[in-house]
Amino acid sequence: MELEELAQRIKGDSSAPYYIANVLREAIYRGILEEGKPLHQATLAQRLNVSPIPLREALRLLETEGLVTFRGGRGAVVTALSLEEARELYEMITALETSLLRIAFPKITRRILEEAAAILEEMESEEDCIRWRDLNQMFHNLFYEPADRPLTLDTLARLRQKTDRTIRVHLASMRADSQKQHREILLAVESKDLEGAIAALSNHLTYTSNDLQSCIRTEAISRSRASQS
Repeated sequence: MELEELAQRIKGDSSAPYYIANVLREAIYRGILEEGKPLHQATLAQRLNVSPIPLREALRLLETEGLVTFRGGRGAVVTALSLEEARELYEMITALETSLLRIAFPKITRRILEEAAAILEEMESEEDCIRWRDLNQMFHNLFYEPADRPLTLDTLARLRQKTDRTIRVHLASMRADSQKQHREILLAVESKDLEGAIAALSNHLTYTSNDLQSCIRTEAISRSRASQS
């Protein structure tokens, strides 16, 4: 998929920085805009048919999410996620998600359980990595929203944004196990087993973190070999 095609698929006001940020964010998630590569603003503005000012504002929004960094007079680049950052991000995500689940647990209803089960069924056949990511977030958030902790949920969403860029990299390697782990979480919640649900969630996030770190190592080795050849 090209950047121009992606821009046509995402609806919105092309003069609005938030719309441009949405296009660029997904382009980063899909690998259309590669990590470590410079973002030539004049070229981007031409390809997206947008003005330079809202484009720059959009890049600043992505900078606050950790997806883009400005390097003085050299302009903006897509940031890369390091091994250490991935590990630390998942440590924070795990702490927040297990806390939210513990608080929300008494208020999880039968309707929530049914919606979570339906989402898992949809995830089984979803081929698009970004849509799968969206469904994954919906599944997890269903269990956390009854906690009524909007600030914590907002913080969690920001942490996830930093790891979401990698979904295309390691979805294939972790998908089957991840789905099994999701069902273990759901089963524990259905059984009203709080500690079992917390353990299942923690194990799931630890597995996801380890798989991501493994993929980052593999990609680093591949890049190193490519540069030497």
